[in-house]
Amino acid sequence: MRFRFVMPALAAAATLTGTAFTFTAPASGSAALNELTYGSTILLQNQYQGDGGYLDTNGLSQQSGAKYDVSTNQTPNSRGPRTSEWKVVSATGKGNGHRVISGDVVYLVNQYSSGTYLDTNGHSTRSGAKYDVSTTTHRDRGHGTSKWHIFARTSSPADGHIRANDVVSLLNDYGSANGGFLDANGLAGQQGGAKYDVTTSHYSDRGPGTGSWKVLPAS
Repeated sequence: MRFRFVMPALAAAATLTGTAFTFTAPASGSAALNELTYGSTILLQNQYQGDGGYLDTNGLSQQSGAKYDVSTNQTPNSRGPRTSEWKVVSATGKGNGHRVISGDVVYLVNQYSSGTYLDTNGHSTRSGAKYDVSTTTHRDRGHGTSKWHIFARTSSPADGHIRANDVVSLLNDYGSANGGFLDANGLAGQQGGAKYDVTTSHYSDRGPGTGSWKVLPAS
């Protein structure tokens, strides 16, 4: 199962890669159709100029403690199996099947191979950027480097829930939520289908839509 916003009342049995899990209904009741729940696997489409590509892992990283480089890709999963898919895991102990609420703190686990965590790692040399972004095998490589505050721009109804096709910003928690916003920044240097480099920025939208990411089903 890759992406589920409809939640049957079944027992949870999650794995890191998200290939075998079911949802448990939250105490407040089952999530409605298209509501994002923990344990779901999603695509994140950058909104720069309406289509900045899909958040993607691409090649081994040279950064200390990192596993894969991160860029955007024009077509999801075209570079490798499930490189554009991200499992949403609570960083505060919420179980699979519970709704993701705007302002929650999450881990984003890439589904390529054995699964790696989206992570900030080192200062970026890109113009206007703050930190480089890669993935790491072990979450929280540094203090808060793998945690992301997820903020929805809006939703309907306006109840704080995040839904399919909502646009979100992702603020890294490094240095007490001072790691910057996930951002597309310049043409990527990685080979094999990469579109834009991904860093963090001081601003939620450094350029038009560069820090905005649309939540989409992974299948």
